[in-house]
Amino acid sequence: MEVNNSFDIIPMLSIHPTKLNLYSQIQWHKKRPYRSKRFNISMASKDHAGKVSVHAKRKISKAIEYLLFLSREKELPDTYNGRNYKFRLAFITLTLPSKQVHSDQEIKEQCLNQFLIEARKKWNVKNYLWRAEKQKNGNIHFHILVDKFIPWSVLRDSWNRIINKLDYVSNYRDEMRRFHDGGFKVRQDLIKQWDYKSQIKAYNSQKVKDWNSPNSTDIHSVHKVKNIQAYVSKYCTKDEQNAGLKGRLWGCNEALSNVPGAQLVIDSEVNDALISLFNKYNPRSYVGAHFTSISIEFAMLNDSDSDLLFNAFTTFLQNHFGTNYQKQLFT
Repeated sequence: MEVNNSFDIIPMLSIHPTKLNLYSQIQWHKKRPYRSKRFNISMASKDHAGKVSVHAKRKISKAIEYLLFLSREKELPDTYNGRNYKFRLAFITLTLPSKQVHSDQEIKEQCLNQFLIEARKKWNVKNYLWRAEKQKNGNIHFHILVDKFIPWSVLRDSWNRIINKLDYVSNYRDEMRRFHDGGFKVRQDLIKQWDYKSQIKAYNSQKVKDWNSPNSTDIHSVHKVKNIQAYVSKYCTKDEQNAGLKGRLWGCNEALSNVPGAQLVIDSEVNDALISLFNKYNPRSYVGAHFTSISIEFAMLNDSDSDLLFNAFTTFLQNHFGTNYQKQLFT
């Protein structure tokens, strides 16, 4: 029996918020010859040594690209002076207030996972990305990008309640009671970054609460950065101080974990739409070994002579993320 091992090469286009990717896809004929399966090594058995792989950095960058794109600019009223501040994403830091005594995996499973579940239910957080790191003291901590505003006091209370399942607030309280037994004492090891005035203020505040509300969280908006995507991507993929980190280094919600973009076969109609886009904007492009990447802005798709690319992308957003972004993006 003769085996037909021929194939077709299909020119393809994928559309993303800031770029178009042109590549080729192999389509084997029905009588594709048998190919032995490769042996796959479990990700759990790999030692990443605290370093984010090149492949993971690309996935993080793409997740942040969509996270920024889908997050509309929002106004946050400042309760101190009545001024309004605009933001798109909130940057959260979650720490442990006392010495880590559980494995990284236990803390991620029992604390971080519960926090993310509550964030979805309580604050309607739909899209998020988290990154685990090690502090200089050896404790694990987490940076999380979310698309919603969470009041700092509510955030702190929630995280402290969650981590106290493993006694981290109780241990902090016991440590502070012992350290300040007899009255206030200065932390000389922290005096350079935490001056006397700040320490006494924190002491008075925590003493009233009997040390049950440690400053274990921080939240602020990402602003005043010229290229937010590049800045956040670099921050979330840095490898410093993470040699001892065990288990997963990062994660995100399911919709952001694998975003293929709108995918089209490049036929004559798509080709004409691309030519029209090039003639009108002359965008920058990068030619790699197996693909070509074209830098665009979303407005270019909507403003081009052909609405084919625009409609394909907005339809993809609606199907993949479950929201009619074609309306949201222009309101």
